[in-house]
Amino acid sequence: MKMIKTLTNRAIVVRCFSALLLGGAWLLPGLAVSTVFAAPDKAAVKPGEISSIKGTCTFKGRESAWSAKLTAKADGSYDAVYISSWSGAPLNYVGTLKTDLKTEISGTGKASGGRANGSFEFSGKYGTNGIAQCIYKEIGGRRSGTMTAEMPK
Repeated sequence: MKMIKTLTNRAIVVRCFSALLLGGAWLLPGLAVSTVFAAPDKAAVKPGEISSIKGTCTFKGRESAWSAKLTAKADGSYDAVYISSWSGAPLNYVGTLKTDLKTEISGTGKASGGRANGSFEFSGKYGTNGIAQCIYKEIGGRRSGTMTAEMPK
């Protein structure tokens, strides 16, 4: 009797192990064994391949689009040329942007043309939807607001 029980247990283990290896499932009274294979990630964006980013910015209750042309630097950050507008007037800034392309993003900018003035900094975290929720503030001033940044593609 003991020999039959041992052989049965071995057969169960072999079937369960086979099911795991083949990605299937095996059901036994009181026991369920299955495997779930995650779909492969989409091709990840490589830092050197990023050339632009965009999002929205809200200041004094008004939302405006912004974008930046990016140039990769040796330290993993980017030189950024930001473009936005306020009441139809262009705002141009130059600065830097840092992101790990997974969870965090931050940057700085200094007025370089249009009706832009002053300097700013921002930081935020990417959500599962690929959009970062950020806070920005004027360096040395009082202006601040919120902004979003889409995951660079």
